[in-house]
Amino acid sequence: MEKTFDRRDFLKYSLMLSANALLWNGRPASIFARAEPDFADSVKLGRVLYNGSTTHRAPDESSEVVATYAFNDVLEYEREIKVDTGRPHTEIWFQLTDESYLHSKNAQPVQNRINEPVRTFNTNGQLVEVTVPFTTAVVNQKNNNRNNSENQMFFYGSTHWIYGLGKDEEGTLYYLVKEDRWEDSYYVNASHLRLIDEAELTPTATEMDQSKKVIRIDLREQFLIAYENEEPVFMSALSSGQLIGDIDLTTPVGKYVINYKRPSRHMVHTDRIGSNDDELYGVPWVSYFTESGIAFHGTYWHNDFSKPNSHGCINLPIPAARWIYLWTQPVVAPGEMKHISNNGTRVEVF
Repeated sequence: MEKTFDRRDFLKYSLMLSANALLWNGRPASIFARAEPDFADSVKLGRVLYNGSTTHRAPDESSEVVATYAFNDVLEYEREIKVDTGRPHTEIWFQLTDESYLHSKNAQPVQNRINEPVRTFNTNGQLVEVTVPFTTAVVNQKNNNRNNSENQMFFYGSTHWIYGLGKDEEGTLYYLVKEDRWEDSYYVNASHLRLIDEAELTPTATEMDQSKKVIRIDLREQFLIAYENEEPVFMSALSSGQLIGDIDLTTPVGKYVINYKRPSRHMVHTDRIGSNDDELYGVPWVSYFTESGIAFHGTYWHNDFSKPNSHGCINLPIPAARWIYLWTQPVVAPGEMKHISNNGTRVEVF
């Protein structure tokens, strides 16, 4: 059943933002007032991750600077350029439509896919993903367990749970998103979220003897390989934990099993998340393998893999984290927010 709410009430908190008001992860809260980008869904886009990111005349950071961009600017690019630097890992650059170049570490590859809102879904919890570069999540003051009046940004590839559908006085439809840590809720434009069908959550390689599966993480080279019967079936670059000053947040070496999985998690600084953020909404495809909470998970806040860049977790590109999530044990049933088991897939960190 759709609920109609007053647009003035809905916008009350989104319009309270100014350059001198709130801060979100150290960035001006005025980004909340920005219009969501308008691009065709077929073009290649990069969402800028850091203020002051620069494009260059050539795929070389020592070349002439063409332009400087801010956090959440969205740029169209034509192709990826691989550059052999003589270092262990190849650099990737995005060639923009103006023929300048942006280093891939400075932008998250995204799309701008607008969805037809779905009116019928499981109101006990339906998993969705963000399909636009970013979208505003307007806090629901009537269900706010932390007395938190701040709106948030949800980013491309993040996953969330929706529990209801509403519309404003102009007829725009919004899903009611409830975050899974404190159960605060937010209104998000329904066209920016795609419902994830149960078929997409079907586990893979289930015919394989699960004892013959193992994931090996090479901390020195910063990649992982998944094996079936000692045959490699998947490989991905990663970012593991790092030393931050005198604080050791490196990923611990050892043998583990995946013991806890969930398709979405609101992570905070105690969750061993990325080194440049303290609170992250809708971290996708999370597979924990230590009792201290270290996990594989998708990453939307950086795109600088192949080097340590986390508080201990294994940061992965979102497609890689989803692959690991579906290939490993335990299995999380569709509609289930989490599943805990001590008989999961083996993980070896060396």
